[in-house]
Amino acid sequence: MELLLIYIWAYFSISCHEMGHFMAAKMIGFNPYSVKIGTGKRIIYFKLSNCIIEFYILPSGGITYISNLNLHKIKPKLIFIYLAGTMINCLLFILVISIYNLSIFHHIFIKYLDILEFFIGFELFLIINNLLPLELTKYGQKHSTDGKQVLDVLTKTNEQFIQKKLGLTRYTINKNDSLIGFFNNDLKILQMLYEAQVEFEKRNFSRVIELLEAIVIKDCLIVRDKLYILDILVSIVIEHEQIQYLQKADTWSAQALALAGDIKTIQGSRGAILIELGRYSEGKQMLLPLTKAGNDFIDIACSCCYIAKADYFLGNENQVKDWLKKAKQVGAAPRILLRIQKEINYFI
Repeated sequence: MELLLIYIWAYFSISCHEMGHFMAAKMIGFNPYSVKIGTGKRIIYFKLSNCIIEFYILPSGGITYISNLNLHKIKPKLIFIYLAGTMINCLLFILVISIYNLSIFHHIFIKYLDILEFFIGFELFLIINNLLPLELTKYGQKHSTDGKQVLDVLTKTNEQFIQKKLGLTRYTINKNDSLIGFFNNDLKILQMLYEAQVEFEKRNFSRVIELLEAIVIKDCLIVRDKLYILDILVSIVIEHEQIQYLQKADTWSAQALALAGDIKTIQGSRGAILIELGRYSEGKQMLLPLTKAGNDFIDIACSCCYIAKADYFLGNENQVKDWLKKAKQVGAAPRILLRIQKEINYFI
């Protein structure tokens, strides 16, 4: 019974935290489009005000995604959103302490004083953990805590902040590139990129292509910036299974490889497309180096998934299980893993 109460409270508390972000974003005119609560296997999801709310089986963390970032007074707005979740936990902390201390409640809950003490400690832990400026791995990707995001808002320019949100640093070719602002710090382009990222989540791929192809043709772009856009376009096939764009993805990935064939992310995208095209041996050879330790988790996981597919069609079925198992252990590409498993009808 006590364990059940602890499980319920942890889930309730984390849910309240994420809904704090959700409500704060709605209050100031932003659009939350995805809220994930818990980790592990998804147990239920539903739509609320054009936002997908997903619940996973383990009450350990969560994340809220928002779109339509408007740069007008964006810093105080973002600080309000990021702190809203912790503010909810502070209210829950005060509520539980009040119940614990008030004599009338103390008498009613005398059998559960230990549980109430746990609730108090849990809320205090969440408050401190969320305010610490840390980067944690959630849902296969690195995400900043609320405290780290507040710190970024306070210390970075609008351009730098959006660039970090977009994950642009993975496409840096050399150290000197980091000294140059991505997309010349053009806020109009950066906002178009952010809009494209949101359209990905909504699965509006025609709009994504429209936005990104309008940017990639600009003469002002340096190689690094073109790589970022081309790789996003390729991911429409790799991550979202939009095979109708496979021939375009072949062109995009070949262009990216010609621009910077030494970048591992670009190698991974090209190898995956080769396998989608049925060029299994060629794609596998390109992906094998990316499965080694030291590469980004997302590159390792995706490569393992696609090598499993290649081995299946090459007749190396004894190796398929090992690649799928490794991809599952890394855990950075669950959607791709599930799709590949369905394609080859091979589940572990």
